[in-house]
Amino acid sequence: MSSETRPTLAEDEERLTVDIACLDLSRHRASLISTRGNHCEVWRASHRSHRECTPNGYLEFVIKRPLTDNSLREIEILARQYRLLRRELDDIIPEACFVVTRIDGRPNVCVFAHAVNVWFNIANPLNEEEAKQLLRNKPKARLQLRRFIEVAKGWRDSDNPRMIDLYGLDNLVMDNNYEIRFLDSFYVFFHEDMLHILDEPDPQLAAKIETSATRLAYLEQILDVAQELAERP
Repeated sequence: MSSETRPTLAEDEERLTVDIACLDLSRHRASLISTRGNHCEVWRASHRSHRECTPNGYLEFVIKRPLTDNSLREIEILARQYRLLRRELDDIIPEACFVVTRIDGRPNVCVFAHAVNVWFNIANPLNEEEAKQLLRNKPKARLQLRRFIEVAKGWRDSDNPRMIDLYGLDNLVMDNNYEIRFLDSFYVFFHEDMLHILDEPDPQLAAKIETSATRLAYLEQILDVAQELAERP
């Protein structure tokens, strides 16, 4: 299970010490669950809700605080990328809300997203055999992963080539309902034309694109094997 979305014990919970203007921190107790991302740290919190679909009367959500300032133009790009992900990948992308606010007194953006209970890192090649068996037994996960692969390949082969970020730790996972989820919210694409525009291509960008492409090919491979296993009598 990934530490990015693993609930922590009450005694390990921390107060969210950063000042987020749109959030009444006195009403929420949050747990820091990830500092490993390139762009943000992630906190998990809960809110009492009267909606029938919320278990135990609480809505679980994550708060994603960016590590750097973002201009209005950059926030528009983040929101546009999120809308593209939701339109093309639907329920693979957790519901999220991008809020323009002040963080520690400075204009910025904060993301509030539906909490995902991570069960399995589906894109990690170290988990190959277990991944094949899980996918073999979960037809919905196979359909979701097939859609993710086809959409990601389509983006990369388009006139505006972009590689979805599979370099990030725990970006693509299976949740505890055995469904595929893509969790990233900040700068979710690597734009490959940047490798050709710059006089000296960024080796880190090249490495991230190569790793993401390798993992995408790996996902297609294990999905094909899992589909064959599922179709056997």
